[in-house]
Amino acid sequence: MKTVNYRRALKACLLLLILVPLAGCSSDDWLWILHPNGPIAQSSVYYLIVDILLLAVVIIPATALVIWAFFRYRQGGRGRYDPTFNHSWLVEIVVWGVPLMVVGVMSYFSYQGIRAVEPYHPTSVQQAVDTSGHQQKPLKIDVITTDWQWLFVYPEQGIAVANRLVVPTKRKVEMRLTSAGVTNDFYVLKVINQIYVMPGMRTKHNFYLDRTGDYRGFSTEFSGPGFSWMNYKMKAVTPQAFDQWVAKAKASPHQMTWSKFKQFAKPTVNTGNTWRLYGQVDPNLFTKVIKGVKSGEIADVKPIFMTEDMQSEEFKAHATGTPNRGNN
Repeated sequence: MKTVNYRRALKACLLLLILVPLAGCSSDDWLWILHPNGPIAQSSVYYLIVDILLLAVVIIPATALVIWAFFRYRQGGRGRYDPTFNHSWLVEIVVWGVPLMVVGVMSYFSYQGIRAVEPYHPTSVQQAVDTSGHQQKPLKIDVITTDWQWLFVYPEQGIAVANRLVVPTKRKVEMRLTSAGVTNDFYVLKVINQIYVMPGMRTKHNFYLDRTGDYRGFSTEFSGPGFSWMNYKMKAVTPQAFDQWVAKAKASPHQMTWSKFKQFAKPTVNTGNTWRLYGQVDPNLFTKVIKGVKSGEIADVKPIFMTEDMQSEEFKAHATGTPNRGNN
């Protein structure tokens, strides 16, 4: 029978603990928890750590007591068997009192955490805006999903961009979201929590970014054969760079009218991760999408061969029907 080399196992565990923070220097998505941007992501990480610590208050002592009982009351151990034992107030207090206190504390932090990241009125975002000294008007963005693309409309700027999101730092962003197809989930790693984007309905989201950077956004709700390519890059830029980008977008000759949107909303597999700027956009596009879904003017119809076989000619035709690649 092989014996366990406890010293070698301990060294391996310590090595893993050292490598984890060092790996945080890379851009791997699985270490997003070390690089949150904005109060939404920071609050999510903070309350996650609080939950872990509170659970550790129960799990660590309970595990230690179980191990202690195994050794003390094993055959040949030092524990004394008492057949008359039937009750202990100390045991009752530990078993019931500690978990009740932990649940009470967790309830408090859960309430605070929900208010901090609540999509419609996040307190963490408002606190960041109040303390930043940048009392700018919030940037409004309409998010519209299709099968299987994203359209981000800036109604006050009169522009739109497909499969790319650009936002300024140090400014609150207010979003309205809807879908022209099936339900999707809006989510940007390291920045903002996910929220449903539903056909014929409107949801909201708010966020605020502290620093510039490039982030990966995608849908977390499986929605068909083009789902794997339904992603986009979110660029957080300085306010000055954002103004320059808006001016560049307004110079684009492409337009997003209601009739062109109905063509855009047809099933399209964006395998090339392409994107496009639109210098002009229908100012009522968001409302028209909701009404179009409810009235049936925008129908969620996918070719049967496309859904059955991703190697079919039907699928390939949609995969190559994506918009032209934009400029970085």
